[in-house]
Amino acid sequence: MRALYWFREDLRLLDNPALTAMAQQAEEAVFVFVIPTGSEWSQGEERMGDHRRRFMLESLADLDRELRGVGQQLRVLHGNPVECVLQMAKEWNCEAVFSQRCHTGEETQSAEAISEMIPHHVVEGSTLVHPEDLPFAVEDLPEIFSRFRNKVEKRGLDIRPQLPIPQLPPSPQGMESISFDPDGLQRLAGLPEDTMCFEGGAVTGWKRLQHYFWGTHSLSSYKQTRNGMLGWDYSSKFSPWLAWGCMSPRSIYHAIRRYEEEEGSNDSTYWLIFELLWRDYFRFVAMQHGNRIWHATGLKESARNPVSHHPLQWKAWCTGTTRSPFVNANMHELRLTGFMSNRGRQNVASYAIHDLGLDWRACAEWFEHWLIDFDPCSNTGNWLYVAGIGNDPRPQRKFDVDWQAERYDADGAYQSHWNRLGRIFPLDPDTVP
Repeated sequence: MRALYWFREDLRLLDNPALTAMAQQAEEAVFVFVIPTGSEWSQGEERMGDHRRRFMLESLADLDRELRGVGQQLRVLHGNPVECVLQMAKEWNCEAVFSQRCHTGEETQSAEAISEMIPHHVVEGSTLVHPEDLPFAVEDLPEIFSRFRNKVEKRGLDIRPQLPIPQLPPSPQGMESISFDPDGLQRLAGLPEDTMCFEGGAVTGWKRLQHYFWGTHSLSSYKQTRNGMLGWDYSSKFSPWLAWGCMSPRSIYHAIRRYEEEEGSNDSTYWLIFELLWRDYFRFVAMQHGNRIWHATGLKESARNPVSHHPLQWKAWCTGTTRSPFVNANMHELRLTGFMSNRGRQNVASYAIHDLGLDWRACAEWFEHWLIDFDPCSNTGNWLYVAGIGNDPRPQRKFDVDWQAERYDADGAYQSHWNRLGRIFPLDPDTVP
């Protein structure tokens, strides 16, 4: 059988269940990734900012190098994903398409459209706990994370082993070798040399894990440092590579277990697994509720907070010119680097919703544009959580941003650093939609 493999949110060869399934069934294969055009796709140019696009292109270049190392190649296409996949499959007489299963609206719809025209095998591979291994059906997912975690951990975590890189079938005879030359975007010039710079691809993702685990042993103190604001090693920073599927949560989990065997386990080593379970939970919520997660009132019958969404307040939040220096610093870091700490995300979200009365959906779209680690399930889940319309028993998640700044940036170093850079590289309010 000749198959087409459609890379989506799984830009890796290691521990890729869909790729392994294809390799077991196909004698020849074509490998593609589609960069969508238009605003209806999250990975399209109109919804993807420069930081996320650069990370994607670097990840694709890394994936192409890996494929070439085993005698294959990646074809990067531009256009409507459904049309591109079907056209490529027809051009090379492919009998089936394989891909990793996605769990949100536009991704699911495109997969279903392809299934109507050609056999399409979609395989789960994005979660730590496989949906089939949950102690309950996804439809019966507990409404509160702590109950989910307790049920999942009750009998001990049931995590499947990591899959090795499969032996991939060759390209069809006559397929011309075309190297992928990404039209990479330049990084912003003028930022300090020690500014965090994330490079896409599985190779750099694994270098990051090696550094954080065995290079600095920072994993052993993760729980104590995870609320940091400045620097590389206060947290794992794995999220960009997880979001693009350059690394699987299962691979990270098994690396944590190896670290515990060699260096010892403690609350910190467990806490990184705890965070992977939070990531799972938001994905299962998306599977359970479908497009409901995008509703103005989220998973509730009515909104928890009044929404005014005043245009001046909106532009102040986006440009980092609010009355809160702490919020402003975080928004500058996001815009200039494509990253923001977890502590920062909670505070700017709370300030937007509870202090400024902004529409959480517009704020979530702003994050979608800028974040290199954008994940539709986790991003939306966290915004619903802070807005009090998600999976949270508390009606309000309002943060006192002044108190938060005093606790987590007591000397003001973080605020001074990013607010200074925000003044050097301001965002024109007229460019804010």
